[in-house]
Amino acid sequence: MKAAALLLLCLASLDAKLVPESQEGFAECNDFFYQSSPPQGFTDPSYTKICQKHNGDPQFATLYNTKDRIPLYSAFTYREGATNDGGSWLIEPQLDDAESSLEEATSGSDASEKIAGLGTNQALEDHYASSEYQPGSLLPNSPSMLTNAVPFTENFKEKWASDVDQFIKETLLPYCSNGENLHLIAGAIPSNIKISDKVTVPEFVWLAACCNIPDAWSTGIIKGTVDVDNLEDITVKELEKNFLGGAKLFSNQCGGGRLPPERREVSDASSQTDAESQVKTSGPFFKFIEFLFCIVYEILKNVFYLVWFFVKQICNLVLGRLYWIWTAVTTYVFALSSVLLNIPCDVFRVFGNIVCGFVRILNNVFSVVCLILRLPARFVCDIASFPYNTLCAIPDVGIDILSGLWGVLALGLNAVFGAFGGSFSVASFAGSSFLQRFVGQSDGYEA
Repeated sequence: MKAAALLLLCLASLDAKLVPESQEGFAECNDFFYQSSPPQGFTDPSYTKICQKHNGDPQFATLYNTKDRIPLYSAFTYREGATNDGGSWLIEPQLDDAESSLEEATSGSDASEKIAGLGTNQALEDHYASSEYQPGSLLPNSPSMLTNAVPFTENFKEKWASDVDQFIKETLLPYCSNGENLHLIAGAIPSNIKISDKVTVPEFVWLAACCNIPDAWSTGIIKGTVDVDNLEDITVKELEKNFLGGAKLFSNQCGGGRLPPERREVSDASSQTDAESQVKTSGPFFKFIEFLFCIVYEILKNVFYLVWFFVKQICNLVLGRLYWIWTAVTTYVFALSSVLLNIPCDVFRVFGNIVCGFVRILNNVFSVVCLILRLPARFVCDIASFPYNTLCAIPDVGIDILSGLWGVLALGLNAVFGAFGGSFSVASFAGSSFLQRFVGQSDGYEA
């Protein structure tokens, strides 16, 4: 039989779906739970349900603690041969921004500018940067999702992976039909230590398993993060009672809390030994002592409960009054601060309105000036220079008139003299011709 690590495929692009609190279960991821019934008893408002999917195929379910920024638990079904391809850690965008359009898990660096309030409700890789811790999956070899990771030291991370692998190979698979129908829930119990004052370091990590074929049985392990070599086998009932505040992990205790066959034989042998020891100490005297012990125990228990009830009532009364006073003081201080802060804002607002008014007045003045200056400047200049040009033109006009008259007179004289000259020329020509003819004729007669 192949001993493989667990779950899930790589991380190329994991789809994530936040399940509304009002919706029962984890939607498509209910099949990861025994009888499709999620654990009961985890009701804190800071818990958010996530159905993690890959290419539309549900992969695991997570109840995420947004206050501590770590998962409370993640539920899986065993898949043989599943590995983790490594790579960068992915975040769930809608944990910080419910209105985010990113419906797929993505790396923090790619989503830093697309998600409002990134890191408000979930851990980021940056939170681990200045610490000795590194993110480690609750179930080794599962996808690198920060919603399924808690702070581990390097040594503890390697040891937890080895412990889980051995637990699955040696305790679970041999008695669960080769891993079919093996339901796993891995979780973390917060401590008081935080890294970067944001991400809580777990005090314990645990793994609970339920197999319903051939016979339903359950078991688990738990490990404190302080001691890397410490690993404790634990029943699911003990885990629920001592570490999970009475919450129920599996429906019907997964076969009534029966152990796997190997541990069942050891448990039966131990029970038989305890029964034999009890028979030896079950005489009348021991029964009487046991009876007295039970009476004293019940009396002390009731007295303790009574004292605790009064102490709790007093504490509630005192703390309630203190809370009321604190609320009243903070409300008054907040209101007074708001008024005081509004005073300079109002002053600046009035000053700004005054400045804007002056600017508008200047703008109107400039508009009027520009409107006036739009009249044709040349026309105004011509009107202004008309008297000067008129007076200065009178001498020139007079001279021009005299010049004209003189020209006319000269033209007339030239015409008269021309006429006399022409007449004289004609007369001279005529006289000359006549004289020549007369003189010439006379010479002819004499010859």
